Amino acid sequence: MLIGELSEDSGLSRDTIRWYEKIGLINGENMTRDSNNYRIYDDEVLEKLILIRRSKSFGFSLKEIKGMLMLVESENLNCTSTIPMIDAKLDVLEEKITGLQNVRRKLIDLKENCSGDCQKQIINRSSID
Repeated sequence: MLIGELSEDSGLSRDTIRWYEKIGLINGENMTRDSNNYRIYDDEVLEKLILIRRSKSFGFSLKEIKGMLMLVESENLNCTSTIPMIDAKLDVLEEKITGLQNVRRKLIDLKENCSGDCQKQIINRSSID
């Protein structure tokens, strides 16, 4: 399939697909060229792009995804190999949630105690950490 079809079927832009190709997330092994020198991608590239898009939606970085793709290519991607990655991602999310809850509490406290000179209140009551 041409890059336009690949873009439509994967939900990723052409530029994103080209970027993923440039950084090695997808490779030329699953691509040929036609007589016009257009790239023709096979279905395996589409499957990888869908995996990449879905993994990004779960919060995985491109570096982490590249590791997953290496496991896919070696046929070692399974629950045993992915659970540690999922656990690590859950730990990061828990830290972010805790941090956001702390910021939320500080903002609520500031709002509830804000009267008069707000600048003075913000400087005196807020802590930077």
